[in-house]
Parts: sequence; structure tokens; C-alpha cells
Amino acid sequence: MVSSRLRRVSALLFTASLVSACGSGSSGGGAAPVPAPPATTAPVISLGPAGHAAAVGASVSFSVSATGSPTRYQWRRNGVDVAGATAPTYARVVDLTDDGTRFSVVVGNSVGEALSTDALLTVYPVPQLVPSCQSPGTIWFTMLPTNPVNAGVQVGTTIGGCQGPLRSVQWTQTAGAAVALLSDKSGAISFLPLAAGTYSFRADVVDTNGAAASATVDIPVVASADSTRVDVRNDQAVRQGGNVSLRAWPTLAPGDAVQSVTWKQTLGPPVIVDTSDPLRALFTAPMVAPDTIVGFTATLRTTQGNVATDEAFVLVESQAQAPNASEYVFSGDHVSRVYAYKPAGQYAAVLQRCVYDPQLQWAGGGKNTCPLVTLPFLAQDTGGNEPTVAQIMDRVVVSHDWIGAAFEQFISRSDMTDVRRLLNGVTAVVIGAHVRPSFYFGLTGAIYLDADNFWLTPEQRDVIDETPDFRSDFDRDLGYSGVWRYALNNNNIFQFFPPTSRSTRTVDYLVFESAWLHYHELGHAGDFLPPAVRGSLNPTLTAWDNIGPRYSASQLPSDALAQQLPLTSTIMRALAQVEFFGVTADATQRTYTPQQVGDFFRADRASDEYNYTTVREDIAMLFEEFMMYHRHGIRRDVAITDKITPATTGNTLIVRWGQRGRSGAAAVAPRVKLAVQNIAPWVDPNLVDVLPAPLDMRAGESWNANLILPAPPGTVSVQSLATPAARAADVWRLERAVRRQRGAGAAR
Repeated sequence: MVSSRLRRVSALLFTASLVSACGSGSSGGGAAPVPAPPATTAPVISLGPAGHAAAVGASVSFSVSATGSPTRYQWRRNGVDVAGATAPTYARVVDLTDDGTRFSVVVGNSVGEALSTDALLTVYPVPQLVPSCQSPGTIWFTMLPTNPVNAGVQVGTTIGGCQGPLRSVQWTQTAGAAVALLSDKSGAISFLPLAAGTYSFRADVVDTNGAAASATVDIPVVASADSTRVDVRNDQAVRQGGNVSLRAWPTLAPGDAVQSVTWKQTLGPPVIVDTSDPLRALFTAPMVAPDTIVGFTATLRTTQGNVATDEAFVLVESQAQAPNASEYVFSGDHVSRVYAYKPAGQYAAVLQRCVYDPQLQWAGGGKNTCPLVTLPFLAQDTGGNEPTVAQIMDRVVVSHDWIGAAFEQFISRSDMTDVRRLLNGVTAVVIGAHVRPSFYFGLTGAIYLDADNFWLTPEQRDVIDETPDFRSDFDRDLGYSGVWRYALNNNNIFQFFPPTSRSTRTVDYLVFESAWLHYHELGHAGDFLPPAVRGSLNPTLTAWDNIGPRYSASQLPSDALAQQLPLTSTIMRALAQVEFFGVTADATQRTYTPQQVGDFFRADRASDEYNYTTVREDIAMLFEEFMMYHRHGIRRDVAITDKITPATTGNTLIVRWGQRGRSGAAAVAPRVKLAVQNIAPWVDPNLVDVLPAPLDMRAGESWNANLILPAPPGTVSVQSLATPAARAADVWRLERAVRRQRGAGAAR
């Protein structure tokens, strides 16, 4: 699965780029495995086992990763050793006697041992499998809450197709106090009724055969004086095989506290739920036919003995995903429901089917990708000039209307001139609540962005899938961490908005949150289709048919960069395959110290570890870092540090090597200039020559202390983590620092 998610266009077309990016590892390509040297330190657990909730009969698996060359493992059930459970992974078929048990693991070697935290297992009876469509010939069905609905608690309703997934849905409120419907074009709506009464809605749908129909639902809401309650956000619709997240929001009486939150599936085909964060349930939508409801309850127990429950429904749509065949554009990727943001826009009728349809084929007898005469690059409409906001918005595809509105506010800013010009290199912009990580795709000429970069209100944030980027633990076996951030005036530009609070953000903050992402993905677009060649596009051909010949002939700017100013460290290339592609680390790679890796990195001319993944990422990283400084005065920090563990804080994480603004280094700047000249020729390339020199971080001091560069007079004062909120913010910043391009994926 990992290889299919990370493939560029297809195995056939991208073999050459992957070979050039990978190089050979320190042990030599094809050489015999290097024996692991004797352990010199006790194991350190880098990724502990996660909690789960599952139905009776499910096979549940726990796993652990540790650095320090571990040689033995012993799993424990409620503190007692489990006979024969001596591998990094432990699986068992669960029954009701397992409900409430806690699993942990001891990891050891000749030097010492480490004990993981406990993982809670919740087990419940197999949920009911009630057919959604019980009458022959029925074209749709609705689902209402099964329990009385209290005012002040999130509630929802769903509509699904019986003969196939609905083509389109439009919800309209017809009675009751007005509520906001952020998902009014999906199969499920969720809203917060603040007063008692009956809330009525009409769903206008087009079924799988193109027939129009309407359904109405009434939801009675009663007043409640309960001071203890739990609110699950949100009822939602997702296609089969898609990631789902549900979040529980406790409300407590004064002086009370949360003792536990547990999850139970009540309806639908059984799934295994990740409850590593008890307030958040993560699972993969099951395969279904037809559309099917999956139901859950969250139960809150408090320290004062109060109990509250809430239910949530997830409509799983029976939309077929792409077959596992290389001729399909999205083979191996999940395609979620989206639509044109501007329904009357110039390209509204073709946008979704041209850029985000699971049945798109780019090659073979079933080839159906769109020619440019149907969906041209934006540059073909603008003549290469800066597009208007209206022209851009005609190319936007979203999963929710609020995403399009936030994106429009973002690109309308006066400091987004370069972003608007860079958008000339795309056919469309897809922004979805289930797009993660973000990426550029040469087969369609579009960019695909994670909606997490655009939310402004807590209600908008509620609809975004919280499933972590699947690459987040690829470096678990390495003995160091590579971290990054963007800094402005000695401040980290990324602010922490706790997922457990009803946070708001401003459009101004979106510059910090997503400008770098746009420069990165649009840097890919400018690499695959540089401004210099856009005047010679053949409108009768597809985006890839215009791009492919130059790609195959190694004529992209990234190819010129690799030929003229290549990266030279084969060790860093091989480590990048571990960190970002999930290749298993070999024995030698596991022993590299942070000091060694820092030496490997600084001797070369990359701006970040991610440059080593492929030549396409190399040029995009150089361009991104330059544009953040050129347009916003923001500089990038990159460092090699000690290994981050669950106990690490920004105050205890020690930097072994690091720099701020590495793009200004003498060895790196010529590479930056090549990127800028080719991707954004309207920017004066001589500005690269006046980039400020990099600021070296202070080896031996913490990541937090190195935020202030250069060192202030006297001793650097590191503020302690005095509150749980401060600790949570610190944990989040470290997680972000090691998530390579959060939301930024590969050029495909």
C-alpha cells in the first residue's frame, strides 16, 4: 500500500526518477546485509502500542518500534507476561473477556530495557447489520437518531442510495431555528440545535441512474438540564475504504473531571477503531453494497460518577475506487466526494470528472483523461498573465463550500501575487476534507490540498478528517530526528490550536499555515510545466501527453538541477527512502548518530532532508524556502537532533546540527537560483545572491533555545512547561517539526 501511495505516475514512467533519487545506501546497492553492531545504549521506544476498540471475533494487532538495536520483546496483558508474545507485533482474536484490558510491551537488549505505556482494548458484541434498503425498488433511504436528541448536543441525519451511490445531494432546512449546515452537499448533515423544537430538512438528490428525487426528515429536539454530557462530532458521509475520524467533546459539571471515554460500534459491518487518543475514534470505512450506515456511541464517565453517551452515524457510500492497475490515475489512492465550488463557473461541468474521479484512466484502451481543449491549463486562459481571482475560482473543486470561500479569501490577498501567477501552471485546485497528504499530479495537471490548511472556525475544523499522514512514523527505527519549522522574528510561525478546544483562526494566519504549501506544490507544477513552454501546448492532448515527452527526455528544470548541481550524499539519499518512503532501515542506518547525520547533511548542498527523496522534491524544496523569505521575510530552520520519543519536549530535544535560512549558503544558493529562474521567471534571480547568510544553530542546546538566533547576550532562558496546555502545545510543535511537509506530498 505504501508503495502505491507514493508512486509518482506509474511504476513504468517513474522508475528512472526513483533510481536517481534513491542512490545506493551506505551498505551498497545489492550488497549483503551488514550485521548489526553490538548495542551500546538501552532501547528507547519511539512508537508505542495504540489503544483499540473492536467487536468480538476481530483480530486486533498491537505493535511497537524502538531505537537502540532491541533484541527482545515481551508483551504483557494487565501487567502479566503473555506466553509466546515476543515479537515487535502482537495480535489476538478478541472476546468479551478482553474488554477493558491493557496491553504493554517490554523492549530490551544487552544494555537495558524500556517499558511502553499501556494500550487500552475495548471489546463489545458484534454490531447489528441492519439492511438500509429493505424494500425492492427503493432508490434512497434516510437515517434518524435512535435516541432522544437534547438541545446543545450535535445531531445529524443521513441519506444514501439503494441502487448505487447518489450522484448529488443538496440539503435545505425547512423548519426550526436556523442552523448552519456545513456539509449540505454530502450524504450526511450535522448541526448543533441550541433550542428545543422540531428541525426539518429536505434533501434533493440525483440517484445513481440520474433520476431526481426528494426526501424530508424531521428531528425533534428536547430541552435538557444535564450538566454532564458528551457530544460526538460529526455525523458524516465517506466513501468505502476512506479514513474516518470522530471526536468526543465532554461537558462537565463544576469540579468534575473526565475519568474515561470509550467507544462502541452499534451498527454496520464491524471495523477496528484506533482509540490511541480516547477522545478521538479513527477507522477505515468498510466495503459495502449498497450505501450503508455505520453507527457508534461514545460513553463518558467522570470522576464524580456521572455517565453520558452520544451516538454518531457515518454513511458509507458504495462508490467503487480505482482498480489496482497502473493505467488508472488514482490506483492505490482513495478518491473522496468533491464538486465544483462555482456551480456556474466556466469549467464546472467537467472539473470533477477531469481531475478527481476514481475511474480516470491515463493510458490504455480505456483512456479517458481530459484533453486541454476540455480543461486547459489556467495559463491558456490568461496568456501567462496574472489570473484574476474569478478565473482561479472557476478551477476550484471542494468537499465543502466553506473551503472554497476560505481559499478565495486567501488568494485575494495582496501578498499572494506570486501564488496567483504560479497557479497558471495548473488545470484545477482540489481541496478536500479527506485529502492527505497534499500533492501535485502531472497526469491531471492539478494540485490537491489538505483542507486542514484552510479552516477558520471550530465548526469548519469539525468536518476535517483527523487521520494522521500515513508517513508519520516511517523514521521510527532511526536513531536521530530531522526537524524543521519556519521562523519570523525569532518566533515559530506555526501556532497551536488545541483539538480539544473551539479555536478560531484568521485569514492572516492562513499565510503562515499554507503559503509554504502553495509554493511547494506550485513549484512542482512549474517544474513539470515551466512557464517557458506553456505557449506551445497542444490543446488536443491531455495534460500528461503535453508534459510526458519532456519528462521522459529528462528536460524538466529538476533534471537540469540534478545534472548541473546534483546532490552527492548517497547516505542521505538512502536515509530519505527510510524516512519518507517507508523503506526498512538496515543495520548500519539504525546506528547512525545525530552527529554523524548532521555531518553527512551539512557537507552536501540540500536545503532540507526532503530534498533527497527525488529530484522533483529537491527543486520544490529550494523554491519553497526562497519564496517564503522573498515574499514574507520568513526563514526556514532545519536541524538534526537526538531522537524524539514520547517523553521528549522542545526544551529537552538537543540539536546536534542545524541552520536557519540554509538557502543562502554559498553551496546552496546557485541551486536556488536555477529553481527560481525556471519556475518563477518574473522574480529577479539576482535576489538569490543577496539572501542573508545562514545562521548556525548552537549544537548541544535545545530545539526551543535555538529559536533565538543568533544567541542573545547572556544565557539563553528556556521557559519551562508550567501547564498541561503548554505541554500540549510543545508536543504538537514537535510532531509538526518531524512531519515532513505536513500535507505536502510528492509530485506524482
